[in-house]
Formats: sequence, C-alpha cells, structure tokens
Amino acid sequence: MTPARFICHALVALGLTSTVLAQEDPSSTETGQTQQVVVEPPAADAMADVVEPTGDMTGDMAEPTEDVAEPLQAETPEVTEVVDAPPPEAETTHEGRRSAEELRPKREDEMMGDHPVGPGGIKFRPGTGLEINSEDDDFQLRIRVRVQFLYTLVKGNLGPREADEPEDLRNDFRIRRARFIFQGHAFGKNNKYKFELDPLRPDNVVLDYYLDFTQNRNIEVRVGQYKISSNRQRVISSGNLQMVDRSAVNAEFSLDRDIGIDLRSRDFLGLDKMRYVLGISAGNGINNFHFQDFGMVYLVRLEYLPLGIFDDYSEADFERTGPRLSIGATYAYFLNAEKQLGMVGAPFADGGTANYQFGYADVMFKARGFSMLSEFALRNGTRNVGDNTTDPDGNPIEPTLASNGWGWMAQAGYLIPKIGLEFAGRGSIIRAIGSDTSLESRNGVTFSASWYFFQHPFKIQADVSKDWSAEPFIEGGTTIRIQLQASL
Repeated sequence: MTPARFICHALVALGLTSTVLAQEDPSSTETGQTQQVVVEPPAADAMADVVEPTGDMTGDMAEPTEDVAEPLQAETPEVTEVVDAPPPEAETTHEGRRSAEELRPKREDEMMGDHPVGPGGIKFRPGTGLEINSEDDDFQLRIRVRVQFLYTLVKGNLGPREADEPEDLRNDFRIRRARFIFQGHAFGKNNKYKFELDPLRPDNVVLDYYLDFTQNRNIEVRVGQYKISSNRQRVISSGNLQMVDRSAVNAEFSLDRDIGIDLRSRDFLGLDKMRYVLGISAGNGINNFHFQDFGMVYLVRLEYLPLGIFDDYSEADFERTGPRLSIGATYAYFLNAEKQLGMVGAPFADGGTANYQFGYADVMFKARGFSMLSEFALRNGTRNVGDNTTDPDGNPIEPTLASNGWGWMAQAGYLIPKIGLEFAGRGSIIRAIGSDTSLESRNGVTFSASWYFFQHPFKIQADVSKDWSAEPFIEGGTTIRIQLQASL
C-alpha cells in the first residue's frame, strides 16, 4: 500500500470514530441502555481534497488523484451504518416519584416513619404506670398492672353481689381482680385507645377495648367495648372506690360492659360545667358479639357541674379543696333484653325477652376531705314470653316475671387530715314495683375503714355489711371483707 493510500484509509477511520463519539450520550451509557445511531460516511469531495498531491511529492505520492479516489469509493460505499448506543436517561423517573408523593395524604410519610423517644420520654407514675411518649407527642403508651387480694367471710345469706362474684362464698381468700391496662394515643393526641383484660375471670379475658376520637370538643366519638354510662358508681373504676366494692343498688340495677358506639363531650361548649353521652349498644353484654334483631340499648346521659369540672369519677377526696358538685341523670331503653336484670343476671327460663326502661340519677359532692355519693335507680318493663314450656327434665316452666323495681343508696366518708385514714358508711334500699315482678325488696348498710398508703394505687380496706329482707325486717346475712390493692 502506498503512503498516500494509507493516509486516506486512516483519515476515513478517524472520521467514522469521531462521528460515533460525538453522537454518544455519556449519561445514557451509565444506564446500560442503547439507542440506534445513524452514521453517514464522509463525502467523496472531501476525500479528494484530503488526498490531493503536492508538487514536492515523488514516487507513489505523484500518482494522479483519480487513481486514489476510485479505490476509496469502492471500499467506503455510500450506505447507512447502524451503531448501538445507550439512549439518554429518562427524565420522568424523579418526576414520577415526586408526583406519587404529592398524591399521598398530608403527613402520611411522616406519621408512618420512626418516632424517636427522647431522654425524658419514658417515666413511671404510681397509678398511671409506665408511660412512653414520642418526642413529637403524636404517640403515647401507658402500661399499668392492678391487683386486688380479697378475704371474705359470710355469715347467713349472701347479699347482692357484683356480676363477676361467685355465687357461694363463706370463707374465701382469692385474687379478686388482676388487671392489665394498655392505653394512650396514636397518630395524634386526639386519637385515644384503651385495652384492659383480666386473665383470672372464668367467663372472659378482655374487659375494655375501645377508641376515642376527641378532635371536636363538643362531639367526641367512642367505639368498642366499654362500661355503658348508666349509674355513676358503675363507671367509676373498681380501683378508685372508698369501700371494698360497689353497693347492692349497683349490683341490682346497673348496665354492664357492652359493645357499642356513642357521642359524648367532656366539656360541652367549653363552659367547664356540662357533659353528655348519647349511645347505642348491642345489649348482649361483655364479649358477646352478635345481632339477632334490633334489640339494643339506646341511652342518653347528662351531667351538670355548677362549680366547675373536677375528678368526679373517683371516690374519696384526696385533693381536699373547696366544694365541688356533680349532678347526673341517665335514661336508657333496652329492647329485647335476654336476661332478667337486663344485661346481667340469669336468662329468662322460658327463653323470652323483656323490654326495659332504666332511669338513673346521681350526685357527688366533695369538700376538704369529705366526700358524698348518692344514686337512685329505676327499672320497669314488660315481658315477651318465650316458647319454652318445660325444662330439660320435663317439668313445666312458669314464665319469669319482669324484674321491676327501684333502689336508692347514699354513702359518705371523711379522710382524716395529715394521715391516709378514711372512715365511710353506706345505706341502701331496694324495693319492688307492684306485684307482677321478680324483684325482692331488701335493705343494707356497710361501714368501712381504709388506709391509703399512697392514695388509691396502694391501699388496704376493710368493711362489714349487713343485709335484711324488707318484709319481715329480719337479718339476712353479715359479710366481712378485707382487701389489699396495689396498682403499678
């Protein structure tokens, strides 16, 4: 090959290489993608200008230009060459990601992320338990354990008892309650929750499991299983009583835990004087989730606190401040109640139901260590007789009458200054209404002494109760109880 021809071939190769490099997108190479690049060969006129000989050339360099151009045209035909090269990077990747973030609800990514707990985010308080708070205050978890050890001695007939009390008690020492409570808020302070269980109860484990949505002060929403807002003493926690247990009136007339939904306000209109509850529940009682008809509980409760809102759902006056007063009233209509007392008690033997109306009125007063609570309860209704006419042994069944009657109780106590010793007393009256009722009239009194080591969380209490039938007025039974409570 002559020097002139070698130079021509080198120039052609260099031109092709530079064209490909000039059209290649470095950013596309990084992505590993390719694109089709069309490379045009250099024009023949340009090649002729490159290889034109000069007057100083000798030998092969003096050959005519035409002799050089012909082979070049043969070796580099005018065809389109296709070269694979990566395409430029798509600009929609990050834009598409930003568009998805813009379509999500506000603060969703923030709420679903980590919520660190700061140095002061974990603390313990007796009665409240272990408390864990996130730094942004959007999440809180409180864990509490409460245990009651109870000794009971009964002489004579056992008086009215709570729904979860054994039927036969004479000389008994047991763990009365063992509660595990988890509560707090999630995704903001206005989304509250509570989960409470008692593994010692034979009939159930879960007691409370509900959610509170308190974004609107005047219309708060509660949904789940909880104590229906009937009489005040039933809603007061068993750990915040000034005696060992609740009254006989509560055991006879109160509505129990149920699954439902209600609207309420803890400070209606922001006046620091009023509260209300409007609720509807299944009426089947605790951990009994089924619907057979619209036989449910429809309830309304109003409370008025003329001297301002205070802690009126805890007995005994640890604050020892000036006078405080709370007045409450409840009306409830229970359609197709399956049990004799409404939500508790034995089922009707004939398999039927009852339509009951409940009425409650209560008042609580506290001042300078003195506390007083009084409640009135009424239950009246009609029977829907069932189809059962004989029992499993073939004996005839008389239709059970509705348990119509009323009850009243009043209790008061005084917490001695400087020490945690309180003395309290209670009287109760239960009367039947009319003759077509299964309720038995009776009376009762209770006297108690409580030593509060550290208020309600850590205390020991003792009381003695006497119960009589109303007619004739004779002694029915004496009950002595001693109870130790520790709430951590």
